[in-house]
Amino acid sequence: MHIYYAAAIIGSVIIYTLPIHHSKELGSDAVYTYGPSVSAAYIIVLIFIINVLATAIKHRNAINPQRSKAITIWMIFWIASAVVQFFHREILIVSFSSCIGILILFIMLETPLTNIDRTSGLFNYNALVQYMQQYYNDGRQFASVVFVRLNSFQNNLTPSVARDINYSIVRFFSDIPGAVTFKSGEDKVTMMFDDANAASDAFELVQEKIRTGWGTNSDIVIPAGIICIPDSTIAGNAAEMLYLTSYARQRNREFLENGLVFVDINVLNEMKDAQRIEQLVKDSIDNDTIAVYYQPIYSTKTGRFSSAEALVRIKDEDGNILPPAKFIDIAEKNSSIIKLGELIFEHVCRFIKKHDLRQYGIDYIEVNLSAVQCSYEQLAERYINILKKYDVAPDMINLEITESASIGARNALINNMHALLDYGVHFSLDDFGTGQSNLNYIIDMPVDIIKFDRSMSMSYFNNSKGKYIMNASINMIHDLQLEIVSEGIETAEQFEAMNALGVSYIQGYYFSKPLCCRDFIEFLKEHNTDKQD
Repeated sequence: MHIYYAAAIIGSVIIYTLPIHHSKELGSDAVYTYGPSVSAAYIIVLIFIINVLATAIKHRNAINPQRSKAITIWMIFWIASAVVQFFHREILIVSFSSCIGILILFIMLETPLTNIDRTSGLFNYNALVQYMQQYYNDGRQFASVVFVRLNSFQNNLTPSVARDINYSIVRFFSDIPGAVTFKSGEDKVTMMFDDANAASDAFELVQEKIRTGWGTNSDIVIPAGIICIPDSTIAGNAAEMLYLTSYARQRNREFLENGLVFVDINVLNEMKDAQRIEQLVKDSIDNDTIAVYYQPIYSTKTGRFSSAEALVRIKDEDGNILPPAKFIDIAEKNSSIIKLGELIFEHVCRFIKKHDLRQYGIDYIEVNLSAVQCSYEQLAERYINILKKYDVAPDMINLEITESASIGARNALINNMHALLDYGVHFSLDDFGTGQSNLNYIIDMPVDIIKFDRSMSMSYFNNSKGKYIMNASINMIHDLQLEIVSEGIETAEQFEAMNALGVSYIQGYYFSKPLCCRDFIEFLKEHNTDKQD
């Protein structure tokens, strides 16, 4: 840090005091020249600046980013002025640039408002990052960090009452013994402690205050979530610590509505594993290294395998296949599922085109759509373009939507569905019987097929209530002139029972696990060739 200041100040002094010679007078005009000592001074300063920049790069992790940015801006401004003065010797602006540099330093580093939240008077998020990172830079540990999120309340209260509660909150957190308190967000407060006992006492105070309420009369109870990290060493720097709290909050979203989370090494390992998988997904998309497997679906009406579900597979660093449950949720959260879904769809269309699947008795391939994809307004346009690109008949595609997708992105989903239906693509409702099942989904969604989730299928065999619900659901779906796929069928007994109930299609390990492209074609050659009309 000090070498930055030294470079700027010494350089300014040297250049400002450079000897200038007037070679001759031309009236009011003068021709300026530099002697050998001036050129030497410029060379020395240039070498000095290069050393400064090299040192700054070498120790960049130890320099506060805001401070580094301020000094760098000053140096750039100063060097530019020196260059101007070198080529226009009559313009002496280096000293002026030094003054501007000092002003930049004050504005970016010394003004107290930079690190203060104006509404509460507490330190802000920027101060939290700098303060916490300084601990890591110095190799020190802090005993505990407590993040409190008070759910928004202003919209439900009059302005005067809201101000009273804000004042009550600020006063309470400012007076907690042993805490350095930060307003780290609109409805978030963060406390850092050097002493573990002080952190424990404060933790109990916060919990009690959340229970009793806020305001002058402590009569307003605000739902809150608390994240406590007792061991600062589980993170390597401030950025990782703050990302860890964000991950913990998302991971426990429902629990934090009115709850408490302690973050330990296990949560850290989960976060790192999620980051690793996120990178694997990104690499798989960027390098197009995904694989699509196909699980055959048996038609009880024709006695052959008439369709299949396309399932994506991604390999880890050791070449092991990651279960979709490990990466689909992560891809949805960072929206990479949009690109991943298009890549899967391209693989499917390319596969259909290459092998002409109709010759093997396949009527269509089922492709899953996630909730995030369904809310993507350009979904229909992009998928139709891919179908055209590979010259695939639209009726060879059946897109599977889930009930959660139809809840979260209803308008965009309906628009996409109608555009794709008009083009000739068909739809099925996947995972019926799980989550927030609602019969209105079947009525409202223009689907041709209802897919029973494995748990729904198994409920028929596990208890009498499940058998009753299955019978009622099947009768209702048949009355609506829709087809049914029963997933998760693994035994001959289960197959016979579903067949007897009039289920149109059977999918599960009883027939086959998901197969790679080559094995799927061999499977069809073996089981379908002699059964086609």
